[in-house]
Amino acid sequence: MTPKNCPRCGKLFVKIREPICEKCVKEEEQIYEKVREYVKDNPDQTIQTICEACDVTTKRILQYLKDGRLEASKGLQSESVCSKCGKPILSGRMCEKCVLDVNFQVGDMKAQSSTKTKGPGMYTQ
Repeated sequence: MTPKNCPRCGKLFVKIREPICEKCVKEEEQIYEKVREYVKDNPDQTIQTICEACDVTTKRILQYLKDGRLEASKGLQSESVCSKCGKPILSGRMCEKCVLDVNFQVGDMKAQSSTKTKGPGMYTQ
């Protein structure tokens, strides 16, 4: 384990799981909880209103939505879209239909690759 500097505060730390130091992780969690509580209590607010009320950036709110840590409310719905089809979504990166489509494609690719590994002249019993 090699020590490195925290990209947020510059403090030297040993990276175990998080890319930032423990102090900054705690601060991040406090900010997230503040935003989550605000959205819970004010579900019709837009991202801009939430940013102003919680003193956070739009980028941070959008990241919470993409990570699935924050579910879009009525005010946020129009700003969160599926990365594949562009439909409005509540959280994550893709809508349910596109997630199912991607999972189906992956399953199909796995099935094709398993039949290719048997090779010509090989048979199964």
